[in-house]
Amino acid sequence: MDPSRQTTQEPVGKRIARLRAEHGWTQQALSQRLAVSRVAISHIEMDLIIPSERTVTLLAGVFKITPHELVDGTTYPLAKAEKLPLTTCSYTSFEVELALLENDLGWLETLENTVDWDEHAGRVKERWQDRLRRWSENDLDPAERELLHQALHKLQSTCAQRVIR
Repeated sequence: MDPSRQTTQEPVGKRIARLRAEHGWTQQALSQRLAVSRVAISHIEMDLIIPSERTVTLLAGVFKITPHELVDGTTYPLAKAEKLPLTTCSYTSFEVELALLENDLGWLETLENTVDWDEHAGRVKERWQDRLRRWSENDLDPAERELLHQALHKLQSTCAQRVIR
């Protein structure tokens, strides 16, 4: 075990609470991202319970760090830390949705000189406006809200302009 791990350990719950606050999330918002109860998040942050390896892995993904980065230098038990995966998925469904939008807009741009571009652009715009509207009703953090705003703007501008060459 790393000697510094013994002397300067931060409580794992305190680290999780700090990371949550840095992202601007409430305990409720974090609990929804993990599909656990708000009470579970509260108990973890107060160090009343030690999060499982699964929970640490999910938390690391949500915070976009590795599981080991999340627990390194904390009171998280070494025996549990040794069982953690080296990496975890860190893309949210919202980020995947935005990537799909980018893909559709890229496809639409390849059709800009076709006769039926207006028809395709109308369908893309209609489909994505509805999908993005539903996302706006979710509990997004400020950075996600900005990404949503940018996506809506790009959708509008891409579908509104047609360059004829």
